[in-house]
Amino acid sequence: MSAVDPDVTVRLGLIAASRIAGGAVIAPAPDVDGMEVVAVAARDADRAAKAAAEWNLAHSFGSYQDLLESDEVDAVYIGTPASLHRRWAVAALDAGRHVLCEKPLAANADDGRLIAEASARSDRVAMEGYHWRYHPLAARVRSVIDSGELGELRHIEARFDIADGRIGRDDIRWNLALGGGALMDLGCYPVQWVRFAAGGDPDVVSARAECPVDGVDGRLEAELSWPGITGLIHSSMIAEHTVNNLIVTGTDGTLTVDNPLAPQNGAGLAVETSTGRREEPVPTSATYYHQLVAFRDAIRHGTPFPTTIGDGVRTMAIIDACYRAAGMEPRPTAD
Repeated sequence: MSAVDPDVTVRLGLIAASRIAGGAVIAPAPDVDGMEVVAVAARDADRAAKAAAEWNLAHSFGSYQDLLESDEVDAVYIGTPASLHRRWAVAALDAGRHVLCEKPLAANADDGRLIAEASARSDRVAMEGYHWRYHPLAARVRSVIDSGELGELRHIEARFDIADGRIGRDDIRWNLALGGGALMDLGCYPVQWVRFAAGGDPDVVSARAECPVDGVDGRLEAELSWPGITGLIHSSMIAEHTVNNLIVTGTDGTLTVDNPLAPQNGAGLAVETSTGRREEPVPTSATYYHQLVAFRDAIRHGTPFPTTIGDGVRTMAIIDACYRAAGMEPRPTAD
């Protein structure tokens, strides 16, 4: 992707007046020099106008396509349900807009590959929104693993559970047609965390799911493997307690990371070896701020970034494999 004038402000539009857009984009954007949120689109003009007024945005559009055709927008954040990501990411890239697409990348790996093809032909930045990856905590986890103090890695496990009742049954995360499921909404993070820790993609050994709603996993657990390493991921929307963590065990020690998802809300990093236990402070800067900085730098300077569309396709392939191992089908594609 060719870089643009580094002094030009990137004008960002929101595809969908979604709840997540408030925290992921609206809140951190004022602190990111060279990035301005200027527009929002919704499938209803009144809803778009209401969101624009609430967020103090200059422009609102009654359709996503109208926003893509506007000369007021350079880049878009896609906050639709996952089953619609492929349609609007491809449309945005084909319209010449840079794309920050909310996780997970798509409903399934095949849809992800279509986004990758659009990205390859577009000469535009296309980033998947795994915001945790841009926080300093991620770099510190990488340095601990790479230092060798854990020895040879033997087991990696990650969990993201939300207490039963916090996600009502009327929420889109319980809707199969919109890409619902615990693995899609929550477990995609543990898939990313274990891939990051291992430095490679696992094989899916087995998986088990519980589906309170037909076809939608309220809970899914999968056993994984790499050469010489076993793994486990767990995600649940019907758990007893809310928790997210990553545990990396080696021959010489164990690394435990509490709340790698959002360190701005409090997190912990501890290393335990034969010499004792060490706890390290974790910066409380917002993951979403770091993600927007990386998106801006990729657009303005051509700076490389880790959550590429190709990386997202690999995550989706593992998610699809977990569903199949649990006797289910990958999430369906929306027309």
